[in-house]
Formats: sequence, structure tokens, C-alpha cells
Amino acid sequence: MAVNRILFVAMLAFHLATNVWDNFQDFLNAKHETFKQGVNNVVGREAVTKQQVGMVLAVLVGIATILGVYLWLQVGGWLWPLLAFISYFVGFFYAGGPKPISRTPLGELFSGVTMGYVILLMVVYLNIGVMTWHWAWQTLLVSGMGVFSIANIMLANNIGDYIEDLAEERHTLVYYLGQSKALIVYLSLYIAGYLTLITTVVLGILPWTVLLALLAWPVIIKSFKFFWHDRTKRGSFLLTIKNTVLIMVLFIVGMIVGLIV
Repeated sequence: MAVNRILFVAMLAFHLATNVWDNFQDFLNAKHETFKQGVNNVVGREAVTKQQVGMVLAVLVGIATILGVYLWLQVGGWLWPLLAFISYFVGFFYAGGPKPISRTPLGELFSGVTMGYVILLMVVYLNIGVMTWHWAWQTLLVSGMGVFSIANIMLANNIGDYIEDLAEERHTLVYYLGQSKALIVYLSLYIAGYLTLITTVVLGILPWTVLLALLAWPVIIKSFKFFWHDRTKRGSFLLTIKNTVLIMVLFIVGMIVGLIV
């Protein structure tokens, strides 16, 4: 459907805007020049000016807002602007404001729920035109694998940045747990995601073929073992991205096969 393609473009633009804003705020709030010029900060590393950042942000947020308003005119109701407000709120305060969410233990929660559940809820609402508690809780269960996988991307990033975050006084979840306990939480989130996936099959919400995503488990365990011994970006962030892509690809293939059979 055309509206789904429009939503995809709007979400992509807003996601890119959030990343730009996050990187820019990290640059502005950096306590050490070494971080500003480091590999993790594009603004400082590439000598991007504030005017250039502002222009990119204006274009991306403008695209997302215009397309979002257009979709609201198509679907109507109060839920759409509420979901959009939540997305914009988290997008801004994730890196901005007096106490950015990304610098607190709540980063994983907000990123996982917003990107995993709220976006899926918008897709469902856009396609069925109504929303009830029945649809809302079923969507929550269906989004479980995505919510926990996305939260793990954030957690893996924070585990890899642990030493840097200490120097920059970012008190993330890893700051309070330490890397070893955070790694246990990391593995537990994957288990929680699979439990929600199995629950959707048991309840008849999704076809049994989505359990194809379980084939990613040996890869997750292998990457986790590597991650345990190499707690850097190389051992955390990139492998977690690959895990998420593999899980989602297998999930989508399972959905397609379920529709066919």
C-alpha cells in the first residue's frame, strides 16, 4: 500500500534525524576534546559545522513531519498524533534536554519500546483504521522480538562504550551493572524476545512458521561468547546488528511461508 511506503520514508527520515541530533548533542556536551574528535562522533571527526547540522536536521524533520501529517489526514483520530508526539518526544529527549535519556539507565527501554512497539502500532493502525485494546496488546506481543532486539543494540553499544562513558560521565545501565552483569541482561533480553515470539504462536496470533527465527539462536550464542571476551565495539555493536538482521529476516521469511501454507 502507498501509505505504508510513505510511513517507511517518514520513519526513515525521523530515525536519521534522531541519529544526527544524538551525534550533535554528544559533540556539544563532550567533556573531553579526544571524544569530540573520536571515531564515535561524526560531527567532530568530519568537522561538520553547526549550520550544516541544522540544515540536515531541518530537512529530515520536515520530511517526517509533512508525511506524518499527510498520513494523519488519511487515518484520522486522536491516536495518530499521540503516537507521533511520543516518537518526537523520545527522539528529542533521547539526546537533548537537561538529562538526555541516552545518558541514563532508561535508554534501552525507551529505544526498544519506541522503535519496536510504537512504530509497529502505527503500521497496524494505519492499515486497519481503528485501534482497540485487543489490537494493542496483540501488537505488543508481536513486537516483543523487535523490542528486545532493538534494546540489545542500545545495550551492546553502551557495553562497548563503557570506558568512554565513564570518562564522559554518562550513567547508562552498564554504569550501574558493570559489563559482566550487563552481558547477562543482554542474553536475557534475547531469551525474553523468543518467549514472546513463542507466546504469539501458542495463542494463535502468528503462524508457527515464525519460529524459524529460532534458527538464529546458535549464532546469538556464538556472538555472545565472543562478546564476553571482547567487550569492545568490534565484539558488541556490529555483532548485535547482525544478530538483529538475522532474526528479523528469518521472522519475515517465516511470516511469508505462513501466509502461503
